[in-house]
Amino acid sequence: MLRNDWRGDVMHYGRREFVREVFDYKPGQHVTVLAPSGGGKTQLSYQLLKEAASPECPALVFVMKPRDETVTRFSKSARFRTVRQWPPSLRDRLKTKPPGWVVWPETTFDPDIDESRQKAVFRAAILDSYKRGDRILFGDETYSLENELPQGGLKKEVRTVHTKGRSMECGMWVASQRAAWISRWSYQAHHLFLGGDMDEDAQKRLGEIAAAVDKALVRRIVADLEEFEFLYINRNERTMCIVEP
Repeated sequence: MLRNDWRGDVMHYGRREFVREVFDYKPGQHVTVLAPSGGGKTQLSYQLLKEAASPECPALVFVMKPRDETVTRFSKSARFRTVRQWPPSLRDRLKTKPPGWVVWPETTFDPDIDESRQKAVFRAAILDSYKRGDRILFGDETYSLENELPQGGLKKEVRTVHTKGRSMECGMWVASQRAAWISRWSYQAHHLFLGGDMDEDAQKRLGEIAAAVDKALVRRIVADLEEFEFLYINRNERTMCIVEP
């Protein structure tokens, strides 16, 4: 529980303290992390996932890049299991349940083949998770999931989890460089993390996202955030704080 509301002074928390003591995630809640390229959104998201995911509510991380050392390091430290298809092979399913899965389809370096395969694998994982519940779905760059895959991407599937996933206890976690690039359903997340942005149009959009709290205050804070700091907003409780690196 945060110790302030939007009418009082905004509290500051160190990253470790926030993740372990302040961030209170419940199955089915949605999370949105917005920050410019290099703003630290991937690192923050992985830190939150390590705290929120469990064998009882595992996270599925969707990876589209052929290689990604950040993902590899994270999967080892968080004990997530990497699979190339969904559902996982029988051999993987018979092992001890992990706190999460890295869903990373095989790559041929032919965009037509790879993107079609990614769409099929990710779609199967999203729909299976939506049906079963008690899952977290994370797309590090949600714009790519929604727009860069064949035949309209996965807009409909991501929207379905955003609009109906809470009752199924299936949470959609999204991350993006710009709010304008992703579905507006992401703005309704239970947990919002806004990184610093010097662009005035971006500041205005972030303020609009947080209008239920205090639009003007949010714009001022976002404009003044230091590198790798985030403004955290809990929409349900109408509270916020600054999360330091």
